[in-house]
Amino acid sequence: MTRLVVLVVLLVILAFGASVGYFNAQPVIFNYLFGTAEFPLIAVLIAAFSIGIVLTIAAVSSRLFSMRLELGRLRKQLREAEGELRTLRNLPVGTTSETR
Repeated sequence: MTRLVVLVVLLVILAFGASVGYFNAQPVIFNYLFGTAEFPLIAVLIAAFSIGIVLTIAAVSSRLFSMRLELGRLRKQLREAEGELRTLRNLPVGTTSETR
């Protein structure tokens, strides 16, 4: 049942993409830094979408890398604290001869 729903959703997305591509096939003039060129509108849309995906992945990856470094540091700190706690638990309890 789940595979059927996924297949239907993918087919709907594919049909929507095909219709967007069909209705946006007219050429447009694209002005970029070093000149101009004429491309189909759908190609410009796909290129802009792809560049957005790449930039998003780059931004998320850099944040993920820094968070993994922090996680490693915190795990090391936790291991050290657990070792210290184990050491403190193994110390004998001292008796005092103080009277109050």
